[in-house]
Amino acid sequence: MSIGQIIVLAVIVGAFVVFAAALGWGDYRTQQLTRRIRDRDRKEGAMAASAMALLKVSKCVATASGTAQARWPQPPFDRLRHVA
Repeated sequence: MSIGQIIVLAVIVGAFVVFAAALGWGDYRTQQLTRRIRDRDRKEGAMAASAMALLKVSKCVATASGTAQARWPQPPFDRLRHVA
């Protein structure tokens, strides 16, 4: 092999190595970004779930008190009103 062929071969191999390194670095960055987004979403999901649980409890309390207000005062129950 002449020196010219060796240089051409080294440039071609070097280009493949640089390309592989760029792909590897991009893949690494993508995985980091995906991991950060997934962790953030899990944290937000946990906070949203606890907020929804709190909202459900407050709605149940509000519904119970609203139901109690709707039930009372009731007219007196007269079992004999249909008899006469």
